[in-house]
Amino acid sequence: MTRALTVDVPRAFAPLLKPSRYKGAYGGRGGAKSHFFAEQLILRCYQKQTRAVCIREVQDTIKDSVRQLLVDKIQKLGLGSAFDCLEAEIRGRNGSLIIFRGMQSYNAENIKSLENFDIAWVEEAQTLSEKSLRLLRPTIRSEGSELWFSWNPRHDTDPVDAFFRGPSRHPDAIAISVNWNDNPWFPEVLKTEKDADYAADPEMAEHVWGGGYEIITEGAYYARMIADAEKAGRIGHFPYDPKLPVNTGWDIGVDDYTAIWFTQDDGITATVIDYFECSGIGAEDIVRQALPECCPNPADTAEGLAVLGRKEPFRYGTHYLPHDVKLREWGAGARSRYMTLLALGVRPIIPGANQGPQERISAVRRILPVTRFNQTSRVNLGLSRLRRYRRKFNDALGTYTTPLHDEASHGADAFGEWAINCPIRPIIVPPEQKPDRLDVQVLPNGQVKMNMDVFAIVEAKRRKREANR
Repeated sequence: MTRALTVDVPRAFAPLLKPSRYKGAYGGRGGAKSHFFAEQLILRCYQKQTRAVCIREVQDTIKDSVRQLLVDKIQKLGLGSAFDCLEAEIRGRNGSLIIFRGMQSYNAENIKSLENFDIAWVEEAQTLSEKSLRLLRPTIRSEGSELWFSWNPRHDTDPVDAFFRGPSRHPDAIAISVNWNDNPWFPEVLKTEKDADYAADPEMAEHVWGGGYEIITEGAYYARMIADAEKAGRIGHFPYDPKLPVNTGWDIGVDDYTAIWFTQDDGITATVIDYFECSGIGAEDIVRQALPECCPNPADTAEGLAVLGRKEPFRYGTHYLPHDVKLREWGAGARSRYMTLLALGVRPIIPGANQGPQERISAVRRILPVTRFNQTSRVNLGLSRLRRYRRKFNDALGTYTTPLHDEASHGADAFGEWAINCPIRPIIVPPEQKPDRLDVQVLPNGQVKMNMDVFAIVEAKRRKREANR
């Protein structure tokens, strides 16, 4: 016989209390993710016979597991008589079993030993590889079985993030964001640590405590601004608006990446609705794959829209291309890229001015605070390019220099081409300047009037006291 238990659960975890095939909790330190899953696992094993495996990507020893946390929960709940806590496993008197494993020790054959398990809890899931996730999911197959994941986000490309938070996330997956401010029992000692981290390095603290993605602190041009956009809710569901034209920004490569951003703006806010990049294909294929609305053949248009997942064709405005679009050749026939694209139906084209990377970077930094991003798989790829766009590091000089040319630079350059031409000019309200000195005004009658703020008054009194000593 089991006795009734009453436990307190932070309100943020309520969605995970209902049955679901996949449950995820992500966020920064102090959010009680591990404590929630540990408590729920012990309660489940106490209520009915349950076989559970607690997983990490790498587990060299049992000390690397969550075993001690589970033992602590057993004691907290007063269930010591219901469990036997052995060195390598925990057994319930009702037949429940909890084991601890590292996924790197499994392959397609020996993972079958987990087929009859009811729950798999993956802790530190940000380190779980694509191969491990692919092996684990079909293995836990008992009726009503569940897979739990807890993690501190690291990169948007990590398999667990793509599975739970990407645009193609699994339909039977629940994921919640929990951070220190969702934890009603957040201890004072951690609050002190958190405040110190935010004071020392806000960007890294947002990853550690705020659950933001880990970004390149030094040398990154836009990483912090992308993090701010996500925190402000400007990365989400912002689809195509048929009332507004779509403008594009390009960076063209022949033996390299070609990148295209698709944007709309209402004069106040810019919205990125799509992104496309490719490598090693010609102009005709690029237009057919990225801008099928420009194809003269209706069949090509319909096929292209279906592949892209666009429910309705875009109505284009202006296409902004690099300054050398009229000079460099693209393919056979000695035609410029400009003429090639015009012949394929991409028009009107505005070639950019011959400006350096710093002008594009400044334009992007100006426009990012008023830009929203429609969170699709392609736009997420573009965002990852912007996050990782950075400066080269000169080892000899020990400093950063010019932009690094890598797979991220093409998407960033294309975004910069659009940003330079975007008509939106964000309104910047300068902070109110307080005088730090006396404001002396001579009145018409010859009297002198002094206006001073609090700081100036205090400073004037201090100097007067020192002078009288």
